[in-house]
Amino acid sequence: MVYPNLFPTAPITLVGKRHFQESFSQALSKQLLTAMSSRTNAVLESFSNFTVILNRVLAWVDFLVHYISGYLLFLFLGGLRPQYHTRAKRGYTPSVIITGASQGIGLATTRHLASKGYNVFATVKDEVELAKLAEDITDDAHKDLAPRIHFVIMNVLDQSSIDAALAAISSTVSKSPNSPLIALINNAGYCMISPMELTPPKALQDIFDLDFFAYVSTIRAFLPLLKQSSGRVINVVSYGAYINPPMWAPYAAIKAGLEAMTRAWRFELIPFGVGMTSIRPGWTRTAGIGPKISTAWRGYSDQIDKGAVGVNSLGEVVRSDYPVGHREKEVYSKIMHKWYNMTMAAAEGVAQPAEAVALTIHDALTDVFLQPYYTVGYDALLGQMVRDLCPESLYELSMIKTFL
Repeated sequence: MVYPNLFPTAPITLVGKRHFQESFSQALSKQLLTAMSSRTNAVLESFSNFTVILNRVLAWVDFLVHYISGYLLFLFLGGLRPQYHTRAKRGYTPSVIITGASQGIGLATTRHLASKGYNVFATVKDEVELAKLAEDITDDAHKDLAPRIHFVIMNVLDQSSIDAALAAISSTVSKSPNSPLIALINNAGYCMISPMELTPPKALQDIFDLDFFAYVSTIRAFLPLLKQSSGRVINVVSYGAYINPPMWAPYAAIKAGLEAMTRAWRFELIPFGVGMTSIRPGWTRTAGIGPKISTAWRGYSDQIDKGAVGVNSLGEVVRSDYPVGHREKEVYSKIMHKWYNMTMAAAEGVAQPAEAVALTIHDALTDVFLQPYYTVGYDALLGQMVRDLCPESLYELSMIKTFL
């Protein structure tokens, strides 16, 4: 259901347990001390801001190269025709759908696109997330965006909920010729850090359902509307799709599959005038996910002798469905401890802000020649370059030295 009248002005609206716990406590104390140091926080924030600026410079260079090459291919070799209708302007406020809009990248993208003049259908899975999103949008800093943001409850795991959202959104955009649906931004999902051997089938099925099959369901549902407007599908994937580090096998498998599907499906949609692309974010700092990761790590530490083998960004502990051997616990928990340090460092400020990803999604929405993928984040760009240029044997050795 679309909620257009929430605002008066809205128009249509890992070693053994003891060692890990000691290391966890020491690391947690270190993190707390770091958090209390304003100087350290300022340095981290400055570094993060610098990387965002650097990423934007690289994005503009990339845009220029593709802009020139795209026009040359169009003029001389019959390449794809340039598109300008996905850009908002005075008197023309195209509509976009964003899944997972209540926090993180989804929330940042909702705000950014609304500020650029787009009519945003921000989807959430239930009433609880809707209330949270409404509170975030109506705060003093963002209340001027409210007339352009329309909340929709759409549980992407429930086909009947998707169908209801489709009917409501179709009805709304049909009443406004200047606000056609020109993009579906698939963002809802979560990440998991867990050894593939010990991750139970149910946990694998759950993350595949949300991070892969839900993307397929929403694309299929909204394709008829996107075909009418020669719109675009923007799938948020991850640089984990090509980095493939240990403990990320489930997540990497999903994102690699999602990106491969996007590349192939992109060609199938060209005759219909619909574009499709992937967004590859690196480590991203978000206000909503950071605390959940911390909660998950605490649970992992407490339950390492009770079958805990991994964590996810929903704040949950992944538990094995069969007894874990001593050697497996020793090897995997050691690697998990290294990931704890990395994820907490990212949460403290080393990672890019969610707003940086929102800028890149806007790039994908407005590029006259839609690229097959967009990479955002210094770590993602560096990782992509390493995978392209580095011999596999050297790359694997670096992984072994880092984690094993």
